[in-house]
Amino acid sequence: MQRTVGLLQRAVPHLPMQMAALGLASGVVLATAATAHAQGAPWPTKTISMIVPYPPGGGSDALARALSQAMGERWGQSVIVENVAGADGIIGTQKVIRAPADGHTILLQVNQMLLYKAAAPELKLMENLKLVSMIQHSPLSFAVASSFPGNTMKDLIAYCKVNKCSWGSSTKYGTLIGKQLMDAAGLSDLVVHAPYKGTGPMMTDLLGGHITLGLPAVASGLPHFKSGKLKFLAVGSPERFSMVPHVQTLVEGGLQVYGNSWYGLMVHKDTPAPIFSAIVDAVKAASKNQALLNIIESNAALPDFSDPVKFAEDVRKETIQMEALMLKFPPDTN
Repeated sequence: MQRTVGLLQRAVPHLPMQMAALGLASGVVLATAATAHAQGAPWPTKTISMIVPYPPGGGSDALARALSQAMGERWGQSVIVENVAGADGIIGTQKVIRAPADGHTILLQVNQMLLYKAAAPELKLMENLKLVSMIQHSPLSFAVASSFPGNTMKDLIAYCKVNKCSWGSSTKYGTLIGKQLMDAAGLSDLVVHAPYKGTGPMMTDLLGGHITLGLPAVASGLPHFKSGKLKFLAVGSPERFSMVPHVQTLVEGGLQVYGNSWYGLMVHKDTPAPIFSAIVDAVKAASKNQALLNIIESNAALPDFSDPVKFAEDVRKETIQMEALMLKFPPDTN
């Protein structure tokens, strides 16, 4: 160090010893910073926002809080949950796409977003996101009030062929599955559809006997099911759901219809590979977090952590199915 400072003084005779040393130190700092930048700067460098594109109070909130806590512990950095509601999840999704692609803004979305491509292809939301991992899944339930005189989908079909009936849905996804169900059951021209803007109002009318059938996720209907106010005629999963194992699937009832809801984590498509890998690793670590697993169970869902490749393939297949259903059952029909 002294020899180098001396060389600097000989090169610039009037340079004081302290200034020469300072210049050398500054050069060392710059060189170190350049090396660190070349090797990849530490990440995250600030608070991360987990965007939930729906109003607060929904089923996604508890999951988002537990997931953000687990991931924040992994990084030693705060992860805050931010509800950005509007346009059935589109506004919050667009916020993630428009944010810098630096991994500090991530998205917790549901599979309803797969309908965006078919309903509004100009948005190109899916094309601008990179899928990290599925987090949990839970089937739709096909529920009636406890006073309904039947316990299976066959009972419902027979009843609605001779009585006035209606069915309710609270999401575009639920509406699409409901239309498919009515078509498969031969009830399209017999049963009236009642669309709702939220699960709460739909459940109120279902329990009050104002609609015959409701399509809430199992998670939404389970408290009323356990209290005896609601009956599940079927679930939409390919196999029986472990939390209500005695309830038939639609397929067991002779209807080739599936309805399953999931939550998954996504980021901007241009997120750098090292940062994307860090997010993937944090999700893997979170998948073993008992507090998070407890929240998923309390949501009447099953953990379903997957790697980006499998998640992308599952979404690709489901998107094809959703697009086919959208063509068959356009949004402007009942």
